[in-house]
Amino acid sequence: MSHNRAEFRGAPQREACAVLFMECPHCHASNPDSSFRCAQCGVTFDSVYDAATLGGLSGSATPASPTAAPSVREPGAAIGVASPTPGAGSRPLSGSVSWVMPTGQVMRLEAGSEFGPRYRIEGLLGQGGMGAVYKAYDKDLDRTVALKLVRPDLVASPATMQRFKQELLLSRKISQKNVLRIHDLGDVDGVKFISMAYVEGDDLHRVIEGHGRLPVERAVSIARQLCAALEAAQAEGVVHRDLKPQNVLVDQDDNAYVSDFGLAKSLEAGSAMMTNTGDLLGTPRYMSPEQVEGKPADHRSDLYSLGLIFYEMVTGEVPFKGDSALQVMYARTKEKPKSPKLLNPDLPDYLVRIILRCLERDPADRYQNAREIAHDLDAEYGPSLSRSVRISVEIPAKHGWLFAAGGALVLLAILALAIPTTRNFILRRPQASTVAPSPGIPSLAQGKYIAVLPFRVLGDAEQLGYIAEGLGDALSTKLFQLKNIHVASPGALDKTGPQESAQKIARQLGANLVVQGTLQSGGGKIAIIVSLVDAASGQRLWTNEFSGVSQDLLTLEDEIYTQLVGALELKPGYVEQARAAMHPTENTAAYDLYLKGKQAMRGQQNLDNVTKAIEYYNDALQRDPNFALAYAGLADASLAMYRDKKDSFWSDKALAAAEQAQQLNNGLAEVHFALGSVYGTTGKTNEAILELDRAITLDPRSDEAYRRLGGAYLNKGRKDEAIEAYHKAVQLNPYYWLNYNALGEAYLQTGDNEKALAMFSKVTELEPDNVWGYENIGAVYLTEGEYDKCIPVFQKALQLQPTDVIYSNLGTAYFYLKRYSDAVPMFEKAVQLNPNDETDMGNLADAYRGAGQKDKASATYDKAIALAYKELAVNPRKADTMDHLALYYSKKGETTQALQFIHRAREIDGSNVEPIYDEATIQTAAGHTQEALKALREAFQRGYSPRQAANDPELKSLQGNPEFAELIKEFSDKPQ
Repeated sequence: MSHNRAEFRGAPQREACAVLFMECPHCHASNPDSSFRCAQCGVTFDSVYDAATLGGLSGSATPASPTAAPSVREPGAAIGVASPTPGAGSRPLSGSVSWVMPTGQVMRLEAGSEFGPRYRIEGLLGQGGMGAVYKAYDKDLDRTVALKLVRPDLVASPATMQRFKQELLLSRKISQKNVLRIHDLGDVDGVKFISMAYVEGDDLHRVIEGHGRLPVERAVSIARQLCAALEAAQAEGVVHRDLKPQNVLVDQDDNAYVSDFGLAKSLEAGSAMMTNTGDLLGTPRYMSPEQVEGKPADHRSDLYSLGLIFYEMVTGEVPFKGDSALQVMYARTKEKPKSPKLLNPDLPDYLVRIILRCLERDPADRYQNAREIAHDLDAEYGPSLSRSVRISVEIPAKHGWLFAAGGALVLLAILALAIPTTRNFILRRPQASTVAPSPGIPSLAQGKYIAVLPFRVLGDAEQLGYIAEGLGDALSTKLFQLKNIHVASPGALDKTGPQESAQKIARQLGANLVVQGTLQSGGGKIAIIVSLVDAASGQRLWTNEFSGVSQDLLTLEDEIYTQLVGALELKPGYVEQARAAMHPTENTAAYDLYLKGKQAMRGQQNLDNVTKAIEYYNDALQRDPNFALAYAGLADASLAMYRDKKDSFWSDKALAAAEQAQQLNNGLAEVHFALGSVYGTTGKTNEAILELDRAITLDPRSDEAYRRLGGAYLNKGRKDEAIEAYHKAVQLNPYYWLNYNALGEAYLQTGDNEKALAMFSKVTELEPDNVWGYENIGAVYLTEGEYDKCIPVFQKALQLQPTDVIYSNLGTAYFYLKRYSDAVPMFEKAVQLNPNDETDMGNLADAYRGAGQKDKASATYDKAIALAYKELAVNPRKADTMDHLALYYSKKGETTQALQFIHRAREIDGSNVEPIYDEATIQTAAGHTQEALKALREAFQRGYSPRQAANDPELKSLQGNPEFAELIKEFSDKPQ
């Protein structure tokens, strides 16, 4: 047990407070918990001063194993949640602790004893500065947990107890897979305890103690996970203050978990570093310089501790040593650490730089957040482990059970840059069904770009089709986790015919290797043939056959993956192997229904298919209520239903399903995708960004993930970060047209039309028959007021694929040319195709108004307003919808409401140029000439086309003003 400097037995007794006693591991005599030596036999209890948490709340627990002499090792398990790995022998579940209750009775807790009505003790894991830790069985929830019984003197003060509760509540908000989950704070007969997750494994201190310095790959993997945990904590405003190897658990798959988040702060009294017993908070060996000096500690203090842990992982030693704790602490405030390369000459230079920057004495000189550390690790070590135009977006989703559950639906963002007169023209991000051939295939020398096709069914396609598609998805998902390869999203393959040649499919997806397969059944078994094809030559590089019963589908997936990895000449690490072996469920009936739900979502996003998907997902959850991916699929399907019906019932259902998926398994990328989609749809943009960051941490090489993140940043008005995310998507897969399309959308929304046009032109280079390349090129021309150029481009796009988006944009061009008789039927077709879209409805109202049909215009504006309010009921911070409402009210003559909405839209989305221009049209309608000119100048400065303003019917009363003419000339003469 850890040594407490302040002895509890000398403190005055408080009424109704339980007293904690411990049993001597040598002679079994009872001693107060704070004792340094056994009063009976004199044996010293784990006395090392530089390792112990001095009387505070470290959360560490030393093993309850006998020792006859002072120990020189660190305390053991972090809050008792790690059990000994096989053969470790250092963490026996033995020993007991006695508690004297307020009644005077003694509670002796040992294996088999009851702790209150709910818990059965299975063994003592250890003791530390905070109290005793037990492995226990929760009878109510039928699960194994860790119980940490808190020293009574630490929670005797009501004020301290209140802080303690508040910090626990705050730390529970950190929902990240590398943060140990705290379940509850409870009380049994006056004994306070914390229940938390139980992890099978060991703490990082014992890992280092048992192995010495760790291999660089393993150390980086663990450090990267700690970065993710600290980033999530910082997002919630939580500082650990006592991060150390004993508070990091490592399970048998090398997943790392940080415990005791936020607990140290709850024991702070008047001083920044002293507990109510006068002891230091934090562990001297891992305290930051500012903690040593008693200065306020923020999240950068945790980054210093992370640097110390990283140093110890790669060297087996700590950088500061001394004859006493005070010497060690003093050295940290005055000396620079020696280079870890002196202790490990094979250490890469980049890692040395990262570690030493973490260990800067001045917090301002360190990394400023954990994401920066992760970024530098990713940049050096490998891919990130981690991160008016309405852009109406549907991105094809990964359908593997570890990616984009729920099938083809991916809601990235609904972003608006409304054209002022006709409500907007629309720049749309299409689904993958529009993929067309591209001219080239990357060479294998550029890397392995792999497309796993849905397997072809020989025989009864209705019976086996969903299994065949599920096989392809599962293989893609497993391959996604490997380094040094690129895998096409299954969503991009939805409408690619398996009968097409490997070369054609490769050109469509920018792949140079194609995995194909066939599936047939007979005699109660299924037979699967899998091939790996060189896309450039068409040569089969590998073929094999697998067979079994459908109930063995999960096992067959594992077998195929293992042999395919060998054929690809890949050598996954042990962590990657362990992840690939994980199954989403072990209930084959539930998995079967889940695959059927995904198949339904792959079809047209109509009510029948979405309804079928919801039914399949619900049936799967009936068979396995803990099937996280089925909940994620249900969330995506519910969002699809909301998109069609605009009913908040479905957005609420989507949120509930996504949150349940997170509770069941927080370590799946598609769970965070589902949450991110729901948060983005309901206006919680910060939460959406955080969830997408977490998804990228779990699936770091997904270009789709970065596209989603870019959309979320744009929704938040964070232009630079959005552009960076989209560039990352292009970098990850420069052969996939959708990445350039997304980047072009971002440039267009932020007023950089020249770069937008370049990106959309790149789309047509990669995909000569791609409808969205032409549609979006037309959108750029429309933004620039180049109507003669945009009309033929839109007409070509309509020939390829008629949609409400293209009809609406073509109608907008006609409107600006005052060809109202041509504009009205275009908008009517758009509304016919999408009757619940407020933008299409507003465009039609504008056209009726321009054509002199006032009654129709007024009634249609009312419909558009009603649809807009329906969207705001779900997402009250949807800036483009507020922008639209402002224009609708302005055109109805309701200026006060129009100005309120346009100002609110500009506050929410400061990066979007369209609301700025729209304010000019509203101010013009209100007769506020100077305010209109001011807004116009700002819009032109942000890249809006002066030519379009010169032709805008909404600015007719302004266009005769000399100041307006000067403004148009000023910006028309400037290079755009």
